[in-house]
Amino acid sequence: MLFRLCFSLYTLTISQKLPPLHTTLFADDINLHMSNSSFNVLQTTVNLELCKIDHWIRANTLSLNYSKTNFMLLNSQKHNPASFKVIINDHSISPEDNLKYLGVFLDNKLSWKPHVQKVKTQLSRPCTVLSKFKHYVTQSVLKAVYNSLIHPYLTYSILNWGRASNATIQPLIKLQNKAIKIINPTHT
Repeated sequence: MLFRLCFSLYTLTISQKLPPLHTTLFADDINLHMSNSSFNVLQTTVNLELCKIDHWIRANTLSLNYSKTNFMLLNSQKHNPASFKVIINDHSISPEDNLKYLGVFLDNKLSWKPHVQKVKTQLSRPCTVLSKFKHYVTQSVLKAVYNSLIHPYLTYSILNWGRASNATIQPLIKLQNKAIKIINPTHT
C-alpha cells in the first residue's frame, strides 16, 4: 500500500512538470501527447522534454524500460515518420504504426481498423459458443453469455473507436446482429 501511494505521488509530480506535453496516467503507464504544426519544432521539443523526463526519472531512482518505450506520429502525411528521431539517454526510441494502449489498438491514421479486427477475432469464438449453446440452454442463459462474453468487447472504450467509418465497423455490426438473433430469434 505504501508503494502505491509513493508511486502515485511520483507520477502526479511528473505530470505537473510537463507543461508542453499532455499526460495520461494509468497505473505505471504514462502516455505523453504533443502536437505542433512544425515537424522540426515538434521533434526538438519532444526530445528536449524527454531529456527532462529521463533526468527526473533517474533523480528519483526510477527506471525507464527503453525497449518498451515507443512513439507514434498521427497523420504525418508531409513527412516520413522514419525521419522523426526520438532519443532518450542515448537510446533511440522506435516509431510504431500501431500501438496498444489500455486494450485499445491505435493506428497512425486513427482508422480503428486494427482495433476492430482484434475485437472481431475476440468475438468469433464466443459467437460460435453462443450458437452451439442455443439448443441446450434457456434464453436467459444465452443473454447472460452474451452479456459476459460479447457485450463488453463491443462497448469497451467505444467512445474512442465507435465513430470509425461504417465500412470499418461493419464486421462488428454483423457479429452483433448474429449474436442478438441467437439470443432473441424474434428480433428483426
